[in-house]
Amino acid sequence: MRKRAVAALLAATGVITLCGSGTATAAAASVTIKPAADTTYSQVAQDGDGSARTTLATCPQSCDGNASGQRDAVVGFNVTGLPAGATGVTARLELYSWNPFTGTTTTAHEADGGASGTGTWASRPALGAALDSNTAVTKGYNAWDVSSAVTGNGAVTFAVRQTTRTTRTYWASADNSNAAIRPRLVISYTTGGTPGPTPTVTPTVRPTPTPTASPTVTPTTPAGWRLVWADEFNGTAIDTAKWNTRDSSLDFDRACITSRPANQFVSGGVLTMRALKEDRTCAGTTRHYSTGYLDTMRGKASFTYGRFEIRAKSPNGPNNSKGLWPAFWMRPDDGGNGEIDVTELPGGPQYYRASTTAIFRDYTPTKNDFRYTFPSGYPGDGFHTYTTEWEPGVIRWYVDGKEIWRREGNTPTWLKDTLGGDLNYKRKFNLRLNFQVGGWLGDPDATTVFPADFKVDYVRVWQR
Repeated sequence: MRKRAVAALLAATGVITLCGSGTATAAAASVTIKPAADTTYSQVAQDGDGSARTTLATCPQSCDGNASGQRDAVVGFNVTGLPAGATGVTARLELYSWNPFTGTTTTAHEADGGASGTGTWASRPALGAALDSNTAVTKGYNAWDVSSAVTGNGAVTFAVRQTTRTTRTYWASADNSNAAIRPRLVISYTTGGTPGPTPTVTPTVRPTPTPTASPTVTPTTPAGWRLVWADEFNGTAIDTAKWNTRDSSLDFDRACITSRPANQFVSGGVLTMRALKEDRTCAGTTRHYSTGYLDTMRGKASFTYGRFEIRAKSPNGPNNSKGLWPAFWMRPDDGGNGEIDVTELPGGPQYYRASTTAIFRDYTPTKNDFRYTFPSGYPGDGFHTYTTEWEPGVIRWYVDGKEIWRREGNTPTWLKDTLGGDLNYKRKFNLRLNFQVGGWLGDPDATTVFPADFKVDYVRVWQR
């Protein structure tokens, strides 16, 4: 919630006292905006059929037994009627449901672009941070607070995503024959009056309204550790003081790696690494995919021992992700043998439910790895945390705070040689974020959905 909206709310409820001379009169007003366009962005063709679209739909990635059936309801508005100097502006997005559903979480996001597309999944807009969430669907109008996205007159687009209950929720669309149940944006504000001198605001002791949560989790320092490096991705571009980008290729990756915003960008507190199906030339050959890659090599950041954590959402579901392989891992600065994989999240029916953790000596392969299968859900159903604690003689891996695997001691003997066994160990490892397409675990096929987005909320490093 914006500061001016908080101030208006406090004044309206008597939480603040206005002190000063002069008088002002003001009037509350509201305006209801009709949708300019709407559509369901989906991996199912009929949900994108504009010829007879009278409903919007939302559903998670694994929906009604169709693992490629995610639906996002997207609605665009042209805001008009807000007078200059309007204060205390609040906005509610309202969608009508014919049926109630308990245990159904829906979240509204600001979306990039309009809502007049055909509804094909490949053309869906990029989403900003979460604006507001509901934990149940009620019969009739459901409302989400989208005030922070309405800053004045002009075009604005919202997307509603459903993250629980794997059955579709249908909402009345702008094409519905009943105008009384179509989507709407209800904007309230205060206007009018001649202001006196600027008042002094004296707060009384009352709880401060809690702002709408964003995807980012506020950094908390685990007991016994201190935060030494982090990227919360709160800016508008990749921080090149922290990361190197690449325009290159790898022999085991079927994609060309690019530094383009088309393949990796920061928006709404989230880094998105996007794999695209497109023909590009790199290393003298034409490849059929493109992707991104970030690292902290060449002096950006490297560490001997520490606690390394990422909060991320995989793009991978059971039947839409063969050949997709995002990961967060580390390699030694000296270029020699050794690798620590905090998490690898390969897609496809065989792998999509698991996080793979590993230690490599070399790629012959001399390695230890462990594939942790989620007891319920999977890495693509939302944001999850993946953590590795690397200390002398021991490495521990965690998923969502639960220890899933550890390696300690000197068995096999290459563990100590590669990763250290005491405080005299000096090798430093840099960080790697990449989204591989194809290679060792199989290449994409006709079921693989592009674009595919690996979303990263933060990367953090602590040390003792």
